Amino acid sequence: MKAEELKERMPVSEFIFSTSRSRGPGGQNVNKVNSKVELRYNIPRSLIFSEREKEKILARLKNRINSEGELIIVSQSERTQLGNRKKAEERFFRIISAALTEPV
Repeated sequence: MKAEELKERMPVSEFIFSTSRSRGPGGQNVNKVNSKVELRYNIPRSLIFSEREKEKILARLKNRINSEGELIIVSQSERTQLGNRKKAEERFFRIISAALTEPV
C-alpha cells in the first residue's frame, strides 16, 4: 500500500501528538518554544486496519513499537511545531506503507 493511499484512508484523529522543547537548530528560539513533536499511533486500537494488516505491522515493526502497541515517531529537525508535525506524519505514512508492502 502506498503512502498516498494511507493518507486518504487515515483519520488524523487516531494520531496522538505531544510537544516539548527541541534540541535541534533554531538559536535562542529553541530554548523558548515547544517545537519537538512526538506522534503516537496505537496499532491494536486502529479502526482502519484489518486484523491481518495489524498483525503484519506489529510483526514487521516490532522493534519500533512499545509494549502498549504504539508506534512512536519523533521529529525535531524543523524550527516550527507545524513543520515537525508534518515531518512526523510523512514519516509515519512511509513506515506503515513499507510495513504493509509485500517483499518481492
